[in-house]
Amino acid sequence: MLTAKQNSPRTYRLVGPQQQVDERETPHPRVDRGDLGQKLKNWRKSRFGEDPFKRVFGGGGAEGNPYNSLQAIMKDVPDGPVNPKQTPVTDSANMARKIKEIARFFGADVAGITHLDQAYVYSHRAKADPGTGAKFGDPIDLPHKYAICLGFESDYEKFLTNNSRISDAEYGLGNLHTIQPAFLVAAYIREMGYPARAHYYGRGEVNPIPLAVNAGLGELGRHGMLIHEDYGSRLHLAVVTTDLPMDVDQPVDIGVEEVCKYCKKCARTCPSHSISFGGKEVHNGVERYRINVDSCYKYRLASRGQWSNCVMCVTSCCYNKPKAWWHTLAVRSIKWTPIPLRVLIIKPLLWIDDLFWGKRPWKHMKWLDYDNAPEPVYCTIPGCTAKHANLQHKKLHMA
Repeated sequence: MLTAKQNSPRTYRLVGPQQQVDERETPHPRVDRGDLGQKLKNWRKSRFGEDPFKRVFGGGGAEGNPYNSLQAIMKDVPDGPVNPKQTPVTDSANMARKIKEIARFFGADVAGITHLDQAYVYSHRAKADPGTGAKFGDPIDLPHKYAICLGFESDYEKFLTNNSRISDAEYGLGNLHTIQPAFLVAAYIREMGYPARAHYYGRGEVNPIPLAVNAGLGELGRHGMLIHEDYGSRLHLAVVTTDLPMDVDQPVDIGVEEVCKYCKKCARTCPSHSISFGGKEVHNGVERYRINVDSCYKYRLASRGQWSNCVMCVTSCCYNKPKAWWHTLAVRSIKWTPIPLRVLIIKPLLWIDDLFWGKRPWKHMKWLDYDNAPEPVYCTIPGCTAKHANLQHKKLHMA
């Protein structure tokens, strides 16, 4: 049992003891063993045969070959040895700057460093790790001191095609983008003579979201995901844990606490009603917004084979905008305004967001052989002027 700590980020508050989470109780393993129903279990086992992108990004599945999937290959790769000749670190602040620059050089869009909070290390494995020889159900021992959190941007335009195979392809590519840079950062640190382990898509022993919040990459949103001031919720995350001496970053305040209180756009547009309109709740010693993970995951059955990953809450988030001066100005104006006065800025900005971007942002796109709205009809979500395919239109309103 882990005790509550002080100086929590504003978007969540530690109020009591925390228990480490067993990875076997996270969504994917629960679906795989049938806890959420046989239909969802069958869907997860068979969905990869629907589209070549899914087979490449998803690790093989029913019809794909795992040797055509980088994720499937990399999860079996062992960690390299630690160089016995250790590079001395005389300036931990300079080392932190250097490692973040190396992470960006290897492909990360953003990077931050925090202490490795053992509350966010899983207690037991949900799958075997051939690279280390660990077996399913083994306890996880990760005694490293630091967590280097890496963020990778997804394409704004393709995410606006949600939900479709176009947004699925972008989501899958974003996951794969986490693998090589995290592996290279960990390898670089091992070559400096310090232990390091990469935790990325398909292979990891930590929960990256709270670590990324603690590392100052963003704040925790109502929808349970990280919100970055430039990229919104479009960051895919990876973590490298290590003992390399470095200064750590501090949590940031970009105004998400106040914006999520009044916005609720992700809750309004969530087709499975999995995001709360209400206040925060205490779970496992943490006060935060709760998500109904089960109903969120079950909504994938509504895809009827047309998509696999719902990203509506990501694209509807008012922070999810292309990088532009006006977006930067809006975010900075909230961040720089004293907390008691922020509501005076937030409410007009939310009105402008609905007016110009819509209450349910969406875009029609034809890409390769894909078309996310081949038979357009007007949506009936209040305030939405987007056009959706008939099938997509029906799915939007399935609870």
